[in-house]
Amino acid sequence: MEAQINRGEAFERSLAKSCYFNSSYFDSRQLMAQVMQIMHIHDLNPKSMIEIGVGNGLTSTFMRDSGIPVTTSDINPNLDPDICCPIAEIVEKVGERTYDLVVCCEVLEHMPVDQIEDNIKTLRSLGNRLYLTLPSYAYAYGFSFLMKIPFVKAKDFFFHFFLPKKINLSKTEHYWEVGSEAATKRKSIINVLKRHYTEVRSGRISFQPSQIYFVAE
Repeated sequence: MEAQINRGEAFERSLAKSCYFNSSYFDSRQLMAQVMQIMHIHDLNPKSMIEIGVGNGLTSTFMRDSGIPVTTSDINPNLDPDICCPIAEIVEKVGERTYDLVVCCEVLEHMPVDQIEDNIKTLRSLGNRLYLTLPSYAYAYGFSFLMKIPFVKAKDFFFHFFLPKKINLSKTEHYWEVGSEAATKRKSIINVLKRHYTEVRSGRISFQPSQIYFVAE
């Protein structure tokens, strides 16, 4: 039973760094999704941030090199995070320090559904603002594009329709995805966030609409 409970964390803890630089990470949609996340974070104008889940390091490196103090945290020592521990232990590691923005992308789905509320509480204790992304339990079909006209800032658009996945998540490293069950519907996630933050907004990553972002302040 213990191994089942920890299967997502066990998977993430053991990944080699090279796994974050395989061909799937060079897929145009994956790269554009990360670019959009960086743009979203930049628009939030953080004075400092902690990133939970280092991944390939693109976000933390880009933001750090832009002059923003960044602390990274991950369960996987192979990724060389500043803090190496599970989410539940982060508060103990950072002590009373807080951050202007907490960034957590594609992480919470690796832990059981009944931990969602506790994980959100932990993220809230690290700072007043949160940028969160989660995978959607749906396949997206359609197209995205960037429109640029003279004297107007370029804007991205997407037109997609969605079909539910038919994947048994118990055979993957994900315990849940947005919409995979009643407790993980997008509205349910927003309601959990609203119990800990004053304002919550949400949308889809335009060039990877199967990813959903939440901004909580």
